[in-house]
Amino acid sequence: MAHSNHTGLPTDWAYSPAIDLELKQYLLLAYTQQVQARFKEHKLYPYLADVRSNADQLLQLQRSKKELARNLLTPLIGFDPGTGQPLRQGPEQPEPLHVIDEVLHFAIPKLTRLLEVGLTLRTELAQHVQFAPVGVQPLHTGEGWLLVRRHRETRAYAYTIPRVLEHDDERSHRSVHTRFVATYTLGLTQTFEHIKTDLIRRYPELPNPATFAVGTDTPLPCIETLMPLAKHLMRTHVSGGIG
Repeated sequence: MAHSNHTGLPTDWAYSPAIDLELKQYLLLAYTQQVQARFKEHKLYPYLADVRSNADQLLQLQRSKKELARNLLTPLIGFDPGTGQPLRQGPEQPEPLHVIDEVLHFAIPKLTRLLEVGLTLRTELAQHVQFAPVGVQPLHTGEGWLLVRRHRETRAYAYTIPRVLEHDDERSHRSVHTRFVATYTLGLTQTFEHIKTDLIRRYPELPNPATFAVGTDTPLPCIETLMPLAKHLMRTHVSGGIG
């Protein structure tokens, strides 16, 4: 059996031995319950990306099986009255392939609904996150500072974004590389602008860095939710102007 993904579902679970429908249903139920529990804790990643990956894999498997069946020469049973295309008898399948079809039939809708729940949750949580550039931004925004605030605590990260970006929306935050450098306490005399000035003083190799602030007063999990949302928001903002 192939390695499990981040949330524990084996990557080849739908077609690996043993081909047992009840076992597959149990595996999927355990997986969806685990992901739903993480969503209730407002933990988005890696769970949201894994749900999409699992759904996409099953959809691709379903398409491949249908394409293979269409290309097999089976007895002609008539013609489609609408298109005139020949209709052929469906190929005989061994029992394990029938079970895989049943797995695809019940698993794809469940994973699709779970993905919709996760995407809706991401939209709702993103509404509690504020994003803004700090100060005047340079033309080159592919590297600089990311300030992540939870309540009054602000963590400063050096960030870099590669010129070639990943197109997968659920994993786009992974293309933003960050390195923690310092923690600040936000206040009347310690604003984002002051933090940027201090970082420029401490790290003169970036004399005019792009700087972005992401903040929330909602108790979001930092690793599983706030940081991925912060990276996603920043990547979306700068992706059109990386120089």
